[in-house]
Amino acid sequence: MTLRLAILDGPLGRLPPGLVDRGRLGEAFVVACETVPFERSGDMILFGWAFGRDTMSRYARLTGPDVSAVVASGGAWAVRNLWGNYILVWRDADGGTNFLRSPVTGPPLYQRAGGAGGRSCAFTDIGLARALGFRLDRPDPRVIDASLRFPLLRCSATEIEGVTEILPGEIARFGEAGARTGSWSPWDHVSRPPRQPSAQELHALVHRVVAAWSDRFDRVQLELSGGLDSSIVAACLAARGAPWRALTLVTAGPDGDERLFARAVAELTGVRLAELMLPAEPGDPLAPVRLPRARPAGFGLLGSNDVELLAAANDFGADAIFSGTGGDNVFGYQTSIAPALDALRFAGPRAAVGAAADLAQITGDNLWNALRMLARRLLVPARLWPVDTSLLSQRYAAAAPDHPWMKGARRAPPGQRAYAMGLAIILPFLDSHDRGFAIPKIAPLLSQPLVEYGLGIQSWRWGEGGQDRALARRAFRAELPASVVARRSKGRILSLFLPAFEANRGRLRDFLLGGWLAGEGVIDRDAVDALLTGRARASSEDMIRILRFTDVERWVRSVIETA
Repeated sequence: MTLRLAILDGPLGRLPPGLVDRGRLGEAFVVACETVPFERSGDMILFGWAFGRDTMSRYARLTGPDVSAVVASGGAWAVRNLWGNYILVWRDADGGTNFLRSPVTGPPLYQRAGGAGGRSCAFTDIGLARALGFRLDRPDPRVIDASLRFPLLRCSATEIEGVTEILPGEIARFGEAGARTGSWSPWDHVSRPPRQPSAQELHALVHRVVAAWSDRFDRVQLELSGGLDSSIVAACLAARGAPWRALTLVTAGPDGDERLFARAVAELTGVRLAELMLPAEPGDPLAPVRLPRARPAGFGLLGSNDVELLAAANDFGADAIFSGTGGDNVFGYQTSIAPALDALRFAGPRAAVGAAADLAQITGDNLWNALRMLARRLLVPARLWPVDTSLLSQRYAAAAPDHPWMKGARRAPPGQRAYAMGLAIILPFLDSHDRGFAIPKIAPLLSQPLVEYGLGIQSWRWGEGGQDRALARRAFRAELPASVVARRSKGRILSLFLPAFEANRGRLRDFLLGGWLAGEGVIDRDAVDALLTGRARASSEDMIRILRFTDVERWVRSVIETA
């Protein structure tokens, strides 16, 4: 979110403080915060951090031939030859303005198409768009219902009327709806048959990717949980010459105290570890949204954590925050039978039985249940996306919203399809933290080269031997403590959520039943009321669901009230 920029038509007028005019591209004006890194060559501007696919090093300068290749290919050249966290804007041969949001982890990018003589604007955050005169204050109940009914399926239609999101990897034309040819798709990287993976190859690729990111920043703070994924990032940062440190959060309850593992990683990598103790009392689930957003994001209960983590990064003088976010997904942590279906298709019955046995061990089930699941999935394919109708009314109930990855998904092998959809699940979390507005927040394990590698290899090998992320564990076992390599459990945060629900039942009831979601008929008022008054027993899933409704209600009110 630190990549704050906007593209708009019509006269600029006087810019708000902190914004800089970066010039025109055709009929569009480009403005950005003065601290946003950018490179311009003629009618093309690159904002953010990009790396070359061949060299895996910083892409420092737009050359004439590269600009010509981008224009001639409609942006597809950049999808194939660059990776990172960037927005590329250019003028095409027809005089139109186009942009590419980098695949997988590209910074948020939204568009309001003017239509009927209105003004158009593409922007990275709603606060910037509003500062330029766009109100954007009308929540869309149909999209909000869909976002709750199909959790974490982040499609192009946003929860604000008239605003669409340019999804990661999409190429779009300013003022027009829909992605253009050449946009990134996971299905372009699925190999048939899938390639056999190599722990050594994965090890080298992860190191190169993290090193490329590491070289872009002077001081880095790594958020180290002591889990496998953030520990792998720590192992890669160990060779870093510039200053960095690790920081781990410690909850008052034992389910969130992971210091034993984080300390072991810090000792082995030789990095200084800061330990941040969180308050015993849970945060306020009704706290107002601090920063306006174009889409609902995150749990409000974790807002105080966000404040503390940003303060720690500022105290250290960090100019980037690294994390292991997305490691579960990139390293193939699956609890479905889908990889066994791939094994059956590409390696035969024996491999399929072995993959089913691996799944049973990972999930704590038995082989016979796994085999029954395998047989059932041969007859009835799994849904492309889970549906959660709990506590919702039927006023807006509809089919799953359109997502570009749905097209062609059924043609992909089930394990690779599940791998790609697992990536889609994590993407909404990348820009959900307020600290990302102040300091670049980097998830190096979600980098495009690693994602494309994972899409192309045998999906069942990730769980080989009955260990989740087995390939990654083998790749880094020499650089991590044995306790981390063997670790299967993970810190949980239910100790924050459930007490907050119980302590705020009355406030939650008044807030939700007297709020916008209830008024628009999105939530089932009677069912929510029964759970909050105690007339019906609330499971932990019900509590988290109601807290999710609360976060959406908080977001809606922020959109309406701060416009």
